[in-house]
Amino acid sequence: MESVLTVRLDAYAKEQGTLVMRRLGVSPSSAVRALFDYAIKNDRLPFSDFAEPTAADVAWRVQAFDHCHTKKPLALTDEELREQRLKERYGSDA
Repeated sequence: MESVLTVRLDAYAKEQGTLVMRRLGVSPSSAVRALFDYAIKNDRLPFSDFAEPTAADVAWRVQAFDHCHTKKPLALTDEELREQRLKERYGSDA
């Protein structure tokens, strides 16, 4: 499934950037797709202008992710979790 991304640029940046991309044989859309592919593959941007996140930033992001995606910390082993799920699904005799 595809999605559309709209970007606001000043006219000069768009014009000059498009000229560079044309000279390199790349469309603006292809360049943006390549940027996203790079970010996904490397978990960073290819520019040195962006600093790596600090340990505190990473901890905050992990905490925010966990808050959104987990109900509570899991304190069970894999085997205990398996047994619990089987009991929930098939009853206490599983």
